[in-house]
Amino acid sequence: MTVSAVLNKRRGAAGHEVRDRILTVVAETGYQPAKKLRQEYQERQNTVGILMAYCDSDSIASDRYFGPILDGIFEAGRRQEQATLIYVTEESWEVAIGKIPKYFGGRCDGVILMLPLLTEAVADSLSKQTMPFVLVGESRMEKSLSVVDLDNIGAGYTATNYLFEAGHRRIAHFCGDPTHLSSFRREQGYRQALSDWGVTVDEELIIPGKYSIPSGYRRMTELLAQTQSDLPTAAFCADDWIALGVMQAVIESGRKVPEDFSIVGVNNNRESVISQPALTTITNPLQYIGQGAVDLLMAQIRDGATPGEKTLLRGELIVRNSVFPPPGSKNAW
Repeated sequence: MTVSAVLNKRRGAAGHEVRDRILTVVAETGYQPAKKLRQEYQERQNTVGILMAYCDSDSIASDRYFGPILDGIFEAGRRQEQATLIYVTEESWEVAIGKIPKYFGGRCDGVILMLPLLTEAVADSLSKQTMPFVLVGESRMEKSLSVVDLDNIGAGYTATNYLFEAGHRRIAHFCGDPTHLSSFRREQGYRQALSDWGVTVDEELIIPGKYSIPSGYRRMTELLAQTQSDLPTAAFCADDWIALGVMQAVIESGRKVPEDFSIVGVNNNRESVISQPALTTITNPLQYIGQGAVDLLMAQIRDGATPGEKTLLRGELIVRNSVFPPPGSKNAW
């Protein structure tokens, strides 16, 4: 009865020392009286907030990455009778996280953070947020953060393993942006596949770059110029844009894809279907990532689920025409 009396601010309910101890425990545990919880339920906005950094696309909805994720969020929102509120910030994530109450306070029940660049400071700031939130995009930080993303290690492993099954043993890896954890994770998958096939990693075949066609083209052109003997016979590219740049450089060198050089990408971009040859790739289920983010967020809002659940979705291998056994191979295909 003493705890209830203190929380309901009844006079004389307890001495100062006892009162202070009760309030300290309440603050540390986040306890809320049932009456307050009922009041909060009645005051829910039935709105999901979306916080994302400014992107260079003409339209966010048409962006090759954010567009499909937003479609998934909107679809899951409609299914769960939730409106959506988007805030696009040009500030750093460290500043933006601190302004979540200003951006969304009183207008939504939780926030989805789209591909935030997490530093230790940003992660610490997130851990202090009282509003429920979910991250789209895996984090390096070992924090209790709810996350939805592609299984990037699995994507890298599946792509590289497929090249091994085709008979390739000298396989290059063209990396994505070093600031993106997805690039690091896909490289991990590549390394794991080499290990499982008993092939020693050649660090010179792990080629840094960015998620772009020009990056793939430039890096492959440099590789062809530097190494005329003992060239790799195949490449796993961290995404389709890189793969298309690599393909262009290979073809311009007078070689054929896939007869002389095989390529696998990730993301299943629209362009991968119409490239010549059509690109073998790993799907990135972006719409399902968006839907999964809403589901995780609503589990916190409605069910009081504890933050920290990580959902990694499997990518599917899409076999097209950019992979063939290496020249001179007797491997049946």
